[in-house]
Amino acid sequence: MKIRSFLAFDIPPKMKAELGSVIGLLSQKARDVKWVKPERMHCTIRFFGDVEEDLLTGKLSQVIEREVLHQAPVHLVGHGVGVFPNWRYPRVLWAGLAGETESVISLHAKLEHAFEELGLPHDPRRLRLHLTLGRARSPLRNCDALVHMVEKMAEYEFGEVDVNALTLYKSELTKDGPIYTALRTFPLGGK
Repeated sequence: MKIRSFLAFDIPPKMKAELGSVIGLLSQKARDVKWVKPERMHCTIRFFGDVEEDLLTGKLSQVIEREVLHQAPVHLVGHGVGVFPNWRYPRVLWAGLAGETESVISLHAKLEHAFEELGLPHDPRRLRLHLTLGRARSPLRNCDALVHMVEKMAEYEFGEVDVNALTLYKSELTKDGPIYTALRTFPLGGK
């Protein structure tokens, strides 16, 4: 059986609450955006899509466990708000993460190489550490007020997170939004 899954790290409740306030402000300026519920927020390191359960709980989990064993915990700071891919075609509104980002990017590269050896397709996108705030359901038009507010939040700081573990999640899509179930947690540094 295939399981829709991803690898991520969680953020603390205080940061989720702060980002809930940010979403409250932004949602007044933009229509036709599906906003993320703060309690579901996480930072995705790798989205796998549908993967055979045996591979997910077997070799894939072993690879993750092996790679995180050599990674010390990482301190990150919530910093800035922006959009992907750009303001001409804003599709995703995000909150950024700064701090020891190179450590996470390096771990991601090692994991990506190991995943390829398992036969998983390479993810061609460069890892950008962020927390998704909302996704545009259709192209955002007449969004000057939103642009202005996001520009004002470019240097906004919304808390800190110590990344001590990565979690492998199962993702079930429902009409009420996704349901995330933790399948396994991998402590950084083998703790």
